[in-house]
Amino acid sequence: MATKRSHDQRVGPSHQRAGGALPNSQEAGQPSADMVLAVVGLLDRPGASRRIDLALPVPADLDLPLATVTEPIRLRGEVAGVVEGVLVRGALSADLRLRCARCLNDVPFQFVTDVVELYSDPLRSGLPRSMDALPEDAVEEGYEIIDKAIDLETLVRDALVLAVPYQPLCDIACKGLCPICGGNRNEVECACQETSTDPRWAALAHLRLRADGA
Repeated sequence: MATKRSHDQRVGPSHQRAGGALPNSQEAGQPSADMVLAVVGLLDRPGASRRIDLALPVPADLDLPLATVTEPIRLRGEVAGVVEGVLVRGALSADLRLRCARCLNDVPFQFVTDVVELYSDPLRSGLPRSMDALPEDAVEEGYEIIDKAIDLETLVRDALVLAVPYQPLCDIACKGLCPICGGNRNEVECACQETSTDPRWAALAHLRLRADGA
């Protein structure tokens, strides 16, 4: 069964800071132990559930242009056993520092995103025993149950990518930077004048014609 995901982004109120500093990155390809959640008590027990309140590190190799996660990521909700595997349902929150796409000033950004993710074990769900024989959409990569545990890294990464604006702005009326002197036009009024000369005619700017009869 293909994994189904739901993310409902909304700007939320400030949330309590998770205790203790967490690392901002891990070595490429190495899952963080803080991201792995044991679900042994929920397997083959549809209806069983437990509450979770987790402080998670930033996923390794997270690529967010113009954005930096400045706080540990918080996941509050529940993990429930279902026929297909286990269902993670809750609210993901974090504080981010964005850079305005026009003036490059820092912009604080808080988000709270609802997440609903199904983790499946293809070897326990009636699908072919061989992983090579599985249909391409049977279990989405990153949402498998492995060794009676789930890795939350893909869930967190997917939610963050959807939550961050593609071109964040400090203000809709931001004037940006002067392309000549680089000054912030929101803070200073520079005297630079932009030329509108067609660059194809730039070579003629230094051409000097001789006077008649010379």
